[in-house]
Amino acid sequence: MTATPTLAARENGIPESNGGLLGYVPALDGLRGLAVVLVLLFHFVGHQGLPGGWVGVDVFFVLSGFLITTLLVQEHQEKGRISLSQFASRRAARLFPALAFMLAIWCILLVIFHDYEWFGETPARDAGRPVDPQAALSNVWHALAYAANWDVIHGGMAAPLEHLWSLAVEEQFYLVWPVVLLALSRRSPRVCVVVTLLLALASAALPLLYWDGGRGAERIYFGTDTRAVELLAGALTGWAARSSRGRFCRSFAAAAVGWFGLIVILAIAVDPPSQRCKSLWSASILAIAATALILALLPEKGLLPLIFSHPALRWTGRRSYALYLWHYLWATWTHPMTRTLALTLGVTGTVLCGELSWRLVEQPALAAAKRRLRPMKAEVRSS
Repeated sequence: MTATPTLAARENGIPESNGGLLGYVPALDGLRGLAVVLVLLFHFVGHQGLPGGWVGVDVFFVLSGFLITTLLVQEHQEKGRISLSQFASRRAARLFPALAFMLAIWCILLVIFHDYEWFGETPARDAGRPVDPQAALSNVWHALAYAANWDVIHGGMAAPLEHLWSLAVEEQFYLVWPVVLLALSRRSPRVCVVVTLLLALASAALPLLYWDGGRGAERIYFGTDTRAVELLAGALTGWAARSSRGRFCRSFAAAAVGWFGLIVILAIAVDPPSQRCKSLWSASILAIAATALILALLPEKGLLPLIFSHPALRWTGRRSYALYLWHYLWATWTHPMTRTLALTLGVTGTVLCGELSWRLVEQPALAAAKRRLRPMKAEVRSS
């Protein structure tokens, strides 16, 4: 596998040296594809179709924690340091252009259609309402600053852009986690694993403090601190893959727990738990399930990696970011329609917009980043 770009480099679209911690794993693109399909179905067909499709976001969180930790650990292995500025540049090139493009188009449409109820009839609302342009533009600025989740927690969003909360959680994690890894880089891998595990357990316990008889449900669901358990579970998966050097990942036990993880994810998607269980335990349960599934997908052989390496899933996974950005807009605009028409028109519009974003915005931005970024200089050293 030394002839392929590293897993983390593929995630960022920026080539790095060969022979890293892991080679490119096609099945992880497929897992990303499954996650975005679950989210799309959840918002397009609603509670009567796939009521627990929100689990796709949980999978995204775990996978993001895994990929980012793999990238940073590999950098430290190869360079003896972690460059925070280079990491921030790569993340910005990967995430910001597509977000800014989508929001720019939406703001143009806001000026034209803000008085129409269908423009604000999100899947979470039973009826539409006119959108207040001034308040909505404030939400747009918060989205660009990756703070949308706190907008949702503190009074909701005037703009029908609630789905951007998950991007905010990830970006806030990206600001903190590299600094934590840099601080841990002098320590042994065992210490790093223990610290990561303790942080994950602390995050998993926070819902018990916030629940407050159900009044804290939104705070739990959208909070960065409560969602960190999933990102940190992904980080633990990265440490496990590194320390085991693939021995466990190629074992029968890994395949077995991987199937178990997939069954848990799909079971919750089809039949989600009560609000109390969802708030208190679902993030932790799904963190474990997604971790097990990722470990089972790392080998190149086996039925699970074969399934998730299917070209259709991989195609969807590569465009999952753009699809996620655009799908909620189309789910909002088509929400007043019949389910069949909404699903057909909405998914078609999402795929077209996602493909345009991928080809015209994301790929050129990543290509420009490849030309601009050079081998990392010793900006921040760990030794």
